[in-house]
Parts: sequence; C-alpha cells; structure tokens
Amino acid sequence: MKVAVATVVQAYGSAPRRPGAKMAIAEDGEFVGSVSGGCVENDVVEHAKQVLEEDHPRLVPYGISDEMAFNVGLACGGQIEVFIQPFGRAFPTEKPVAFAYVVDGEGQGNGLLAWESGKHRGSLGQGDAFDDRVAEDATTRLREGKSGLISYDGGIKVFVDTYPSQPTIVIFGGVHIGVALAHLAKAAGGFRVIVVDARGVWATPSRFPEADEIHVMHADDYLKGHPLGSNAYVAVLSHDPKLDDPALFGALKSEARFVGAIGSPKTQRERRERLKAAGITDEQLVRLQGPIGLDIGAQSPEEIGVAILSQIIAAKNGKLPTAIERPRVAAAAV
Repeated sequence: MKVAVATVVQAYGSAPRRPGAKMAIAEDGEFVGSVSGGCVENDVVEHAKQVLEEDHPRLVPYGISDEMAFNVGLACGGQIEVFIQPFGRAFPTEKPVAFAYVVDGEGQGNGLLAWESGKHRGSLGQGDAFDDRVAEDATTRLREGKSGLISYDGGIKVFVDTYPSQPTIVIFGGVHIGVALAHLAKAAGGFRVIVVDARGVWATPSRFPEADEIHVMHADDYLKGHPLGSNAYVAVLSHDPKLDDPALFGALKSEARFVGAIGSPKTQRERRERLKAAGITDEQLVRLQGPIGLDIGAQSPEEIGVAILSQIIAAKNGKLPTAIERPRVAAAAV
C-alpha cells in the first residue's frame, strides 16, 4: 500500500502544530498523526491521495478565511503550510541526521541528508555549491535540534527536517534531588537518563529504577569513555567539590547543550574560581548554570527536580538565556 507523509513546514500565529509535525496517509484514506489538531486533516488526506496518484509532491497553504472558516480553515486563527510527499522520500533511516528538501521552487521534492560531521549525501538539483550551502545550514539546524523552513535566492524554499539524537540527562550525583529529577525526566517523556556516582550506595537500581544507565565511577573516568554530545544535558548534584569539579570540568569542555550545578551563590563563586584556576576559560564558564534550576521557590527534592527539569526543557527548546542574561535563580541554592 502506498503512503504519503504530510509535514508542517511553516506556521504563523496561533497555529496548533509547529514545523516538523507530521501525519502519514495511506492511499485508502486511513491516516495517523496530525498537522493541525483536526482543522485541516480531511483536506490533507484528499491532497495526499492526489500526490500518491501523480507521484509528485506539493505544498499546500492553510489559513483562516471566511470561505474556509467552516470547512478546512484553522479556527484558532493561525496559518500553516503543509508539504505532502510520497513516503519513500520522506524519512531518513539514520540518526542523528537532517533531511533537507525543496518544498517550493525549482527542484521541488529533491532532497539531501546532512550529518553533524559535515558530510552530506544527495542533491537538490541546483549544483554542488548550492548543495554545500544547504548542507551547512542543515547541519547547524541539526546541532540546534530545530526543524524549519529556509528561503534561498531564486525563490527556492527548503525545509530542514531534523532527527537529532535522543536528548539525554546526565546526572552526576545519586542524591535525593537526582532521584526526583530522574523520575520526572522519564515521566516528561523523550529523555534518556544516565546516573553517574562513584559512591555505589548512591547509584543503585533500587534508587533509580527508571534510569537507562547507571555508572558507579568517578566523573572524569566516565567522561573519558563517554563523550558528551550536543544532545546532553548535565546536572551536577553531589555538592562535593571532589566529585563535582571533575564533572563540571569535563562537561564545560564538551558539546553538552546544558551544564548546571547545585549550590548556593557563595558555593558557585568558589566553584568558578577553582574551575578557572584549573583551566576553564571565561567563554566556557559562562555556560555554567548555577545555582541550577528556575526560581520557583522550590524547597523539597521533588520541587527542585521540577525546577531543574524546567530549565533543561527551556534549554532544549532554545528558551534559556545565558548565565549573564538570566536573573539569579534560587530553586536549588542549597
């Protein structure tokens, strides 16, 4: 059975789904997924049938108009553009990878794959120079974990569909706050959880039943064998310089998306001085979020876990200001 995939490539206003949202449609009209939360799905199905019949992709805009209001318009007042293409062209099988394809303009439907390493495969049909330019843009989007539409000269619009590695929270320190954070991260969905603590009594399956990995070892030993990529979010929670400083030293030199550490403002000042003395640069040090966690007046381990996870989610979604821009947080200033 033939299948088409519809992807939101542009969203304006209060559209219910953001770029990258998908639905798959079979030639008999059955579908799974959503591109608008129910507003335009029926019309997308009809377009998908035609795409499969013609074996040619198409870009379909939707918005609220008087004529469409009771038919296929977006009742929320937003606007979206949906690109519909045969399934065989729609999904890469490898991760992390970005799939860039032309949704409007010459070469519509052509695509290429780009990896974090900078390598790419495929062609958009506009020459090697254009492919190289798009691949570089796609690699940047992949590292940021963001899908989106990019416009190029000549009216060519390319959608970059990113498939990053699964976001992973690495908890250094199997303390009570770490237990709460691990549980909340799994409940929130989408996160892998890794716990690292040289103190075996703290890092056990009974304390962290939902953790994907538990490593009873010192932070520097762990980091030697497990480099942190751009999908890593680091929470340093031991509150012991002998354990925390090596974890922070390695994390701040890595590509980790987020690095935070528990401790009072005084602890943070002393910690930063030690890290600078050990060779961490000002540019690296500004990445350190400390005290870790959003300021929600958290007190209990569970509340502090919520504050930390909220800050990590903000970092994942590009909503976290730098350590210089943000106000002092107090959620985990213990």
